[in-house]
Amino acid sequence: MNLRPLLKRTTLLALAAALLIHPPLPAQLIVDSLRRDPESVTLNWRGGRGPMVVETHRGYGWSMQGEPETGTARTLASFGEAALYRVSDLDPAGSFGPFFGLVQTTQGEFGALMARHRLKSRFWFYRSKGGPHTAPSFTAAEYFRQLIALYQYHEDGRVQLWTGPLESLGSVSFPSAQSLQVTWSRGSGPELRTYELTLRFPYAVQAVRTIAPLPSDPEYALRCVRATPQLELNEAGQSRVDAVELSQLDPANPQLEFPRPQQFRVSHRGATLDFHFHEGLPLRQGEPPFIWKTAILDRWLSPTVAGGSLPAFRTDSYFSQTLLPGHHSFTQTLLLEPALDPALGESVRRELAARNIRYIQAFKDLLIGFSPDEIRYFGFDGSVRQP
Repeated sequence: MNLRPLLKRTTLLALAAALLIHPPLPAQLIVDSLRRDPESVTLNWRGGRGPMVVETHRGYGWSMQGEPETGTARTLASFGEAALYRVSDLDPAGSFGPFFGLVQTTQGEFGALMARHRLKSRFWFYRSKGGPHTAPSFTAAEYFRQLIALYQYHEDGRVQLWTGPLESLGSVSFPSAQSLQVTWSRGSGPELRTYELTLRFPYAVQAVRTIAPLPSDPEYALRCVRATPQLELNEAGQSRVDAVELSQLDPANPQLEFPRPQQFRVSHRGATLDFHFHEGLPLRQGEPPFIWKTAILDRWLSPTVAGGSLPAFRTDSYFSQTLLPGHHSFTQTLLLEPALDPALGESVRRELAARNIRYIQAFKDLLIGFSPDEIRYFGFDGSVRQP
C-alpha cells in the first residue's frame, strides 16, 4: 500500500489545523523608506501587528516622538539637524484586544502649572485578549487592572513609554470601596520618586457588574512624592509633592461658547511666542459636563513658534508645552520646556543652554488686554529673569 498520498494529506490537514490554532506571525517589521523635508520626516513601514511607536535619537538617548501609530506611515516634525529614527512594534505577541480609550493630564483652570508639566502623562488603554473584558459579568477592579496600558511620560529629558497590564505597573490597593490605586517608584536616593495613580469610581469597584465600564467612569488622580524638592513658579518656591488630574477628552469637541480655537501672540521686551490650540471638554461617565465654565486643552493645532530676541525655534510636542487657562479662559498662562521636544535641533538646544534658558513662561490677557503680555525665563540654575 502506498502511504505517501495519505501522509501528504495528513500533513496538510495537520498544518491547516496548526495555522487555525496558531495563526502565522505577521511579517517582520521593516522600514521601507524615510523621506526628509525641510521641517519634517516621513517614515513608511510594513509588517508587524501594531500599534507602532517612532523614537528619535539625537545623541542623548531614545525619545518617543508623537503617539502610538496603527497605520504604516508617520510624518513627524524635524526642526533640527541629523537624527536617528526607529519604529517599534508594541504588540509582537498579539495580546492586545480592542482599543479602550485615552486618558491624559487635564490642562484646565485648577492646579499648579509646574506640577502638571512634570507629571504630564498619557495612558492609552487596550482591552486584553482572554481577560475579563469578554466575560458576561466582572468587577470594575478586574476590568481595569487587566487593561493593557501604554503609559507615556517624560523623565531625564526624554519622552518614554511603559507598556503592560495596568496591575503590572505597581502594587494595587483599594483605599475605599469605590477606588483603586496603583503605586510604583522610580529612581533611588535623591532621585527617588513615588507615584500613586488613583481611580475613583461612582460605584463599588469589587461589585459584580454586567454593564461594560467606560474609560471616563472613574476620576483619575496622579500624585508624585519626590525625595528632592522641585522648582515652583509661585511664592511656594519649592515643593516635593506634585498632583494632577487626568481625563478622557470629549471626541466630539462640542462648539460651545468657550471651547474654541485660540491663536495669539505673546510679546514682551523683544521676545515673541505664537500659540495655536483648541479648547475642549472632558467626559464623565461618557458625557461632557452639563455646565463647564472653563474649557481645557483639547489639542495643539500648529507648532508654537519662538522669535524676536528668543532663539528661533518651533515645537509641536505634547510634552514640551503646558497650558494653564484662567477663569473662563480670559487669561492664558503657558510653560515651555523646548528641550523636551525630540524634534528640536541641537543648535537650538546649545543656544538655549548657553543663555541659561530651561523654561519659558508666557502670560496673555485675552479679555480686554488690561494686563500686559509677560514672558519670563527660568534658568538651569534656578534663576528667573525677563527677556
